[in-house]
This record gives sequence, C-alpha cells and structure tokens, in this order.
Amino acid sequence: MTQAGNLAWEGIALRFGLGLCLVVAGGQFPLPAAQSAPQPAEEKSEKKTAPEPNEEKALGEAFRSAENNPQALIKNLEDFLTRFPKSFRRELVLRTICREATDTNAPDVTLKYGAMLLEMTPDDPTLLSLLIEALERQNDRSSRARAIDYSTRLLAAVEKLRAQASSQPAPEKGAPEKWAPRLAGIYARRAALYQDSGELDQALADFRESYRIRPTARAAEHLGDVAAKQGDITRAVDYYVTAFAFPEKDSDPAHRREIRRKLGSAYVDLHHSEQGLGDLVLARYDELTQQLGVRFASEPAQNSGRRDPFDYVLERPDGKPLRLADYRGKVMVMDFWATWCGPCRLAGRLFEQVMENFRNETAAAFLAVNVDEDRSSVPAFLKEVGWTVPVAYGQGLDQLLGVSGLPTIVIFDRQGRIVFRQEGVNPEGFVGELEKHLREVLHEPAAGKS
Repeated sequence: MTQAGNLAWEGIALRFGLGLCLVVAGGQFPLPAAQSAPQPAEEKSEKKTAPEPNEEKALGEAFRSAENNPQALIKNLEDFLTRFPKSFRRELVLRTICREATDTNAPDVTLKYGAMLLEMTPDDPTLLSLLIEALERQNDRSSRARAIDYSTRLLAAVEKLRAQASSQPAPEKGAPEKWAPRLAGIYARRAALYQDSGELDQALADFRESYRIRPTARAAEHLGDVAAKQGDITRAVDYYVTAFAFPEKDSDPAHRREIRRKLGSAYVDLHHSEQGLGDLVLARYDELTQQLGVRFASEPAQNSGRRDPFDYVLERPDGKPLRLADYRGKVMVMDFWATWCGPCRLAGRLFEQVMENFRNETAAAFLAVNVDEDRSSVPAFLKEVGWTVPVAYGQGLDQLLGVSGLPTIVIFDRQGRIVFRQEGVNPEGFVGELEKHLREVLHEPAAGKS
C-alpha cells in the first residue's frame, strides 16, 4: 500500500477502531479488538486473511469522498459492502456504519447493520447496549421484546466480564463497587422494558434486583410505581417512603417533590390522611443512613460546588445520566424551557428545525434543558410535542448560567465559553438568527488550530 494509503488507514483506525466506546448502564466498555475469536459457524467457513485487489483503495475513497458527512459515509460504506461482501475490514465497516447511524438518529440503519455485526461478536456489551437503545426508540411491542432479549444477553456478557476481572491475580482496587452500578443499570433498563410491555411481575423482579445490587432512590421509586399499577398500595407506600427518605448527597429538589406527591397520594389512599407519615419517613431515613452511611461518605455530591457547566451530570427523563463532559470540544446549543411556558412550545419546535438543518454537522450538539420544578407533566408533554432533540433536567445548571427568563437559548463554543445568549422567541427571526450565530461559531478554528 502507498504511504498515503497507510496514513489514511491510520486515521480511520484511530477514529473508528480504537476510540469508539459507548456508555453502558453507568460505565464504559471498550470495543473488542478488531479480530475477535471465531465462532463455530465461522470456523467452518473460509477465513479471509488478505484484502481483495483494490479493496482498501475503495474503502479509503469511501471515507474521503464522504467529506465528513455521516449520511454520505453510511451510503458509501453500504456500497462498499455490496461490492466486497467478504471484506477483510467487514467488522470495522459495520462498526462505523452503526456508530454513524446512531449519531445521525437512524435507528433502522443501526439495527440492520448491528444485527450483522452481532453475528460476528455475539457477546459484545457495547454493541448490545447500542442495539437496545435503538430498539427502545422504536417503541413498539416487537422492538421491546427484542430489547428484552438483548438486555438478557447483555447481563450475561457483563457478568462474564466481571467474573474475569475478579479472577485476575491482582484485581483492581474497588472493582466490585465499580461493577455494581453497571449491573444495576442494566437490570433497571430491562425492568423498564418489561413495565412498558405490561409485564409487571417481571418488571418488579428486575427493579428489586437492581435495588439489591445498588440501592438508589430511583430504583425504589420505580418499585413504588409498579406496585401502584398492580394495586398493591401498601407496598407502594413502603417503596415511596424509601425513595423519599433516601439519603442522597445530590438529590434534585424537583424530583423529590414528585416523589413526595406520589408518596402522599398513596399514603392518603391507604390511611385516609397523612397522620403518621412524618414519623414513618424519619424512621426510614435513620434506617437507610445506618445501612448506607459508609457508601455515601465516600461518594462526592454529583454537581455540588461545580462551576464549569461541562462538569455537570444531568438526568434524562428516563432516569439515565447525561454527562456534559461528553460534549467537550463541540459547539453546544442549549434550549432552557418549561412545560408551563407557552412560548417555549414554539421555541422548541423552531429549535428542532435548526437541529434538523445541522444534522450532518458532527461538531454541533443540541440539548433541551427542562427547568420545571414539578416534573410530573414532563413525560406526557414530550410525548405530545414529539421532539427528537435530547432532553435533560436542569438540576441547577440554569442557576449556574443565570437563566432568568424562558425560553433561553445559549451557545457554547468549542472551548466551553458562552458566545451567544437569547431570551424569548421571535417566530419570524428565531431560526435565521440562531443558524447565523451557530455557523459563525462552527467556522471558528478549534483550539490549537489556525
């Protein structure tokens, strides 16, 4: 291969082979090596050991001609696989398609090529998690059934990795504590799928296992929700008391108010008044503090004292974390909004339009930040408006940035500096004004470049 060809492949390997990893249930799993152990079915087939003539030249051209357009790259790589179905680089190409399809909000493409890749690497936790996420976005019964199956396989794969890590002659210090959030998160994810499918007994069992592995207020709240749906108010009250009294260092006031509402409603249904509820909460708090004091003493509060917005960890409406640190180096556009804010509905729709216009711009990222004090109406609102932009709760980020009016649009440059802020919405000029400023920031050179 020519020197230029070697350089092209080095860049491709760095971008798509080495650094690609996804967050999986609270932790990160690196992608397996490009050459995984062959499965029995593969052993029977002829193993390809060298590229066909012109194969690597064609693949290099597929990347170069896409010109950083992810949709064009997907199309080019699909054409490449049609031309070279047994390519020496097949796994790398499939991984790249899956990664680009995920980034460009194309779950159907992710599922199609992810299924092919899964035949080659059936125990890959990163890939399984990616496929689960794509199926969750489909939101139909058959997709949920597949996601449940993949979640079961993911649990087995992660348990296997944990066992391998524990069997090392010198296991990493604190390893059990590091695996617990991952496993608990996967159980909670499968439980939510069961719950959405109406399989409440299975959902209850998985939420219980999630809480057993790593007790959290969120898991206790989910247990209360399932018990309430089953009509077991006594058990629902017990779970909600645990969720409300849970001694978290960084509990979100808005979320605590929502748990308080659920607890109060269930308790009144059971006892016809709130008499005795305060004593029950205090007793549960003392019990939990005694049980979990050591754990919380060693865990720093999540956002407490942080002054850099990109150090914040926010929460999505489904309870999953969103780490703003993952967006460092990108141009970040945030829309601060609330369900009770009439103009926010219009601004959100126009914000979606801007995001769609920049869908192929990989250096730009968009986030709708909800600041409702009472979050109970947020999921129904999002379902009604049908936004596709990522959504997270503010959790103090709005106070840090001094957001005083809604809606407020904020643009951060690649260095994390606020370079544009706008309050309110002008329907005639909103899209044009925001796109103008966004293009200006995107055209600025990245740090260290001229």
